Amino acid sequence: MKDSPNKSDHPSQKTSPPKWPLNLLRLFIRKEYLEEIEGDMEELFHEWAAQRGSYARARRQYIWETLRLARPILMKHFSLTRLRNPSPMFTNYYKTSFRSLTRHPLTAFINVFGLSVAIGICLLVYSFMAYDQRIDQFHENKSSIYLATFNASRDGNAQQYGLTPRPLGEALKHDLPQVKEVCRIDESNIVLKYRDNVFHERVRYVDPSFLQMFTFPLKWGVASSLTDLNSLVMSEDMSTKYFGDENPVGQTMTMIFSDSIKKDFIVAGVASEFPKERDLDFGLLINYDNLKTASAAFKPDDWSQFLRATWVQIETKDLNAVNDQMKKYQTIQHAALPEWNITSFKLEPLTSLHERSSGIRDAIVQDFNVEGRIGMPIIAIFMIVLACFNYINIAIVSAAKRLKEIGVRKVIGANRLRVIFQFLTENIFVTLFALMIGVALCYFIFMPWFVQFTGWPLELNFLNKGIWMFLIGLVLFTGVVSGIYPAFYISQFDAVRIFKGSLQFGRKNPLTRIFLGVQIVLACMTITAGVVLTQNNRFQHERSWGYNQKDMLYVKVPNRQAYDRMQAAMISHPDVVAVTGSADHVGKAATTSIIRTSTNQQLETDRFAVDGNYLETMGLQLLQGASLREDSESDAHAVLVNELLVKELGLKSPIGEYFTIDSVRYEVTGIVKDFHSRDFFSKVRPAVFTKAPKEDYHFLTMRLRAGADNNALQSLQKQWASLYPEIPFQGGHQQDVWTSYFESVDRSQEFTNVVAAVAVLLASLGLYGLVTLNVSGRVKEFSIRKTLGAGLSGISGVIMKQYLALTLVSMTLGIPASYLFTKAYLNMLFAYPMPMDYSGSLIAVVILIGVLLMVISTQIRKVLKLNPVEGLKADQG
Repeated sequence: MKDSPNKSDHPSQKTSPPKWPLNLLRLFIRKEYLEEIEGDMEELFHEWAAQRGSYARARRQYIWETLRLARPILMKHFSLTRLRNPSPMFTNYYKTSFRSLTRHPLTAFINVFGLSVAIGICLLVYSFMAYDQRIDQFHENKSSIYLATFNASRDGNAQQYGLTPRPLGEALKHDLPQVKEVCRIDESNIVLKYRDNVFHERVRYVDPSFLQMFTFPLKWGVASSLTDLNSLVMSEDMSTKYFGDENPVGQTMTMIFSDSIKKDFIVAGVASEFPKERDLDFGLLINYDNLKTASAAFKPDDWSQFLRATWVQIETKDLNAVNDQMKKYQTIQHAALPEWNITSFKLEPLTSLHERSSGIRDAIVQDFNVEGRIGMPIIAIFMIVLACFNYINIAIVSAAKRLKEIGVRKVIGANRLRVIFQFLTENIFVTLFALMIGVALCYFIFMPWFVQFTGWPLELNFLNKGIWMFLIGLVLFTGVVSGIYPAFYISQFDAVRIFKGSLQFGRKNPLTRIFLGVQIVLACMTITAGVVLTQNNRFQHERSWGYNQKDMLYVKVPNRQAYDRMQAAMISHPDVVAVTGSADHVGKAATTSIIRTSTNQQLETDRFAVDGNYLETMGLQLLQGASLREDSESDAHAVLVNELLVKELGLKSPIGEYFTIDSVRYEVTGIVKDFHSRDFFSKVRPAVFTKAPKEDYHFLTMRLRAGADNNALQSLQKQWASLYPEIPFQGGHQQDVWTSYFESVDRSQEFTNVVAAVAVLLASLGLYGLVTLNVSGRVKEFSIRKTLGAGLSGISGVIMKQYLALTLVSMTLGIPASYLFTKAYLNMLFAYPMPMDYSGSLIAVVILIGVLLMVISTQIRKVLKLNPVEGLKADQG
């Protein structure tokens, strides 16, 4: 259906061509062509409207054809002739911008400082993003290395896993001709001893191909030494820990796998210092076949057992074909371990593994930067927008002091395009000056603080051409964005109006109000985030763990004999109230198991094998049924479940239900109140408690008399040192098991508060500069008002009136925006954020209003101290 002019077009607005395309063209087309072009284009417009029966279509055609007239043959030549020797011109612009900075130090400081801080933060964010993108990209074979993974639906939800069945690597190497090399990796905790140096360490069992596939050059030794079962390769940090600066190659070290299994290894290699941008690294490497020594039950061809990782080097680009060829292993795996329900095997490229690892469970590399990858660019955008809006507002208002200069330039022949070019060039010079300060701020202040704060090894590498491209782009972008609107706005005024003095400039510009409003909204959002993170920090510290974690100690023991000896030593301690043993321990270790119900439902759970006193000692609450009994043989097949497991399986009467775990049938005898077995970054998981054989005890846990935990810990450590001098102590306060989590929460709060403070500082400086310039531009007005008898209330009302409505509108928009932004931010960071309300936004509003009143009060005081006689003499042009 055709558009009808009578229905859609208003007679006064729609029957004539749009003006803006021709106005734009006037900036570039020669004057001798303009009159003819305008007449022809208007005639064509009416012809198109008549032919198409629609003014809307005619206007679209008019815009397109007008813009097509921007051809070289019709363009003005002034830019080509006048810019042949641009050096004097740019020198003049540089001098002008420098003089402007020195003549108006307040506005210069606000503009340059704001841009410097924003540029410094942007440079910090760039360093972080560059570091993140370079992680594990230093390996020479990175494009051909893949991690074998599989997808499984263990509880009805699809999940990708970074583990692999033990025999998969050998099967791939045997079955697929595309596979050039395979490297299997597993790891375990051991005790490493060299003379008097004894530490708990983690060793990786790898195939000899590890040092050929991955680029980890050796500082000392030979990479091929990993073929020897008795050889040990270590990192430089590990070498320094045990041997200092000396070359340890040839030294013998004892590795204790368990209380009955030890083996001597000869140091055959020390790796050079690892690149900072890495996820994959190692401390100790030994040959993969040492697993047979470390574990008597090790079976290399057991498809029901998993490795930490299987890496594959493939010389092919058809990855889908390889993934399809691995389908046959699903049948083998399902027969060995049906409860895993593996749906596919998949190879993940090393080049993109870091970014994807957050979605791969149990991956050997983990992406801890995912929140930073989202949050850091947002912070940079906030800061650069605040700084640019500051600059725009102040530039528009302060340009009133340069009106006569602009008028003179226009009189001597400068057209609007030349004035625009001048202002943009001056602005880029100012931005370049701010860049130098911003680089210094980043290098000496922002970067050292951020590295110490996060532990990420960021650096400013000025030998990298990428950083120079970023700096050039940042200068041009910031200079143009912050200066484009002031340049176009200022250049539109003609010389006659300027010299007549009839020009009212900048004070009531609606766009400056919009920019200031956006600044207030952004500042409100960052302050709200800082306030809410502080409130959430307290909420996280006070949140219940689901049990009483205070006045409790734990120690990890190597075996049953060690448990018995430590229990006998501590049970008589006057501060010990109760002692319990377990194979797993809440907050430290849990076994992942699949439970199967009588109706063939499956659910992945955390399994804790404990003794009969564990729940009572830990303070875990039994809601229903009976707990495990210490002296009952029948409880060997009893199981306690938590509330979440009952809910996930939809059990109405769980007591008496039967579950199968690892082919063993258990009866549900009790329900335990939900508790946190992991920190608050993770959701509560379904959990079960079963009776642990005493031979499997690996943890001794003690409930203490209130306030006696430090004395008891010293006694515990002393007993351990006397009984096991060769094995380092592993234990401590139960309430310290999540120390790293609470440190992370504290860092998030501190970082957000710093960002909020910077945002408020930039907004305050911009507001101060804007109010100051507005007041200084109205000196005569205020002098007249004072002469006529205006006092404090009158002057205050006049100054505040201009900002009152703007502030109210900005706050009205800022409160809901701050609430939604902060809530999304909390939900991204925490599994259990505090319940959100508007208190954080209201506190932010109070802070901003306080800042606004403080800024305005300085100018009110200045006006009240003003001598009206001197004010009437002042030259404001």
